[in-house]
Amino acid sequence: MADAGSIDTLVWCPTSGERRGLHWADGSIRERAQGAPTIGLPEGACAVPGLIDGHLHLILGGLGLEMLDLASCTSRAEVERRVRARHATLEPGRWLLAQGWNEDRWGGEQPTAAWFDGLGDRNVVAWRMDHHACVVSRTVMARLDLSSTPGGGEIVRDAAGSPTGLLREAAAWHIAKPAIPAPSVDGRRRALDAAVRHLHALGVTGVGSMEYGVDLEHVLAPCRHDLPLRMAVTLLDRDWPLDVTQGVSFERTDRLWVVGYKSFIDGTLGSRTARMHAPYADEPSTRGLWTELAAEGLLRDWAEHVLANGLSPSMHAIGDAALTAALDALERDERRVGRIEHAQTARAEDIARCAGRIISMQPLHKADDAPSAPSRLGASRMDRFFRFRDFARAGARLVFGSDWPIVTCCPMAGMRAAITGIDRIGAVVVPEQSLTPTEALTAYTHEAARALGFPAGCGTLQAGAPADLTILDRDPRSADWVHAPPRVLMTIVGGEIVHRSS
Repeated sequence: MADAGSIDTLVWCPTSGERRGLHWADGSIRERAQGAPTIGLPEGACAVPGLIDGHLHLILGGLGLEMLDLASCTSRAEVERRVRARHATLEPGRWLLAQGWNEDRWGGEQPTAAWFDGLGDRNVVAWRMDHHACVVSRTVMARLDLSSTPGGGEIVRDAAGSPTGLLREAAAWHIAKPAIPAPSVDGRRRALDAAVRHLHALGVTGVGSMEYGVDLEHVLAPCRHDLPLRMAVTLLDRDWPLDVTQGVSFERTDRLWVVGYKSFIDGTLGSRTARMHAPYADEPSTRGLWTELAAEGLLRDWAEHVLANGLSPSMHAIGDAALTAALDALERDERRVGRIEHAQTARAEDIARCAGRIISMQPLHKADDAPSAPSRLGASRMDRFFRFRDFARAGARLVFGSDWPIVTCCPMAGMRAAITGIDRIGAVVVPEQSLTPTEALTAYTHEAARALGFPAGCGTLQAGAPADLTILDRDPRSADWVHAPPRVLMTIVGGEIVHRSS
């Protein structure tokens, strides 16, 4: 956690009358400035730098607020009941879109198109919680070409060789997704507005967001001077050869800029598509998948092309073999601007290679994946799982985010997972890898700002820094993170109060 500055740059707790208020002028923090705007802090409250979600999908998250949420379903019957209930509310012809299902919550049975029978001609697409797999209705299957499987994907088939309706990785992205009617530009702009309001309520003042170039051009660019939060965009357009024209030429403002491009190396642990050095313990026939450019042997060329144009290559790497591949691709990244996303499993020999590297992780993925991790990895590899402490000790630059809409974008929930090691069913998993509250806060503020190229001073409370502030009801350093995490009272971006709790 190098270069975080003194703790006073991360937490401001009023201890006397002269420091009881926060002051700013012209959108920048000032100490005891005469005549500057002042916000009084309630007893026990404190200010921290505006929280930054280092990895999410802003527009997709906004669109997801309108999707059917299946995250809490614990049986096939419950999935079918919720889908039928949503079907009854939709007008004819509208697609029923859902997300959040996780087969580990009901014993591992894989969903199929049969789960959506009895809905007439309704088209249904339900995304797994990680968005790396989806199951579609028979009506959607009839629209798709399922005769061949794209590289880096899987069309799941039954014993007779017929598609079941479940598609994984590239098959979900390149076969199912293009068939779904795209929301209009106005619809995506409304989703952006809804997403920003949602984030403000959670204390988030800035994000690192994964977006497509078409949305950068038509949805984000028109509001780049007055976007209500700060946004570093990583472009998802990744056809090879890669045209970086849009990323290089985009007009930066203090609210919106392009930081780099993203590539996927592998899939996810839950779907057993994360690429591992050794086979899965509960499915020895597979080590997971290489996807996209990694599957084509072009990952290093891609990363070096992005770097040569002054941008940051961001690589999705969840399996331990994927992390090795990402580090190999960054061997010539002397400026240490490349970002490795997720890094959920890591061999000891690769931890040391991460010194000075940006390791962008999502603590709530640990909470979600932990219940199934022992069966996926086996007991002998659990020491490779979410090595927060080992990365920090090796000198890696930890950046935290959510991957919303995969999981909630609440930073307090993410910090709780990183600090306590508690998973979604209440068990404490690899507690030796947990972090202190200050370390977790640094990953959500100072380190996220540095890694994503935020304006100077962002992620601190130093005088002269942009007045991006999150007001909490208690000091995060001494809070009871198990039973009573801090609560957001107010969110301030550039000196403007954008959220105040009721």
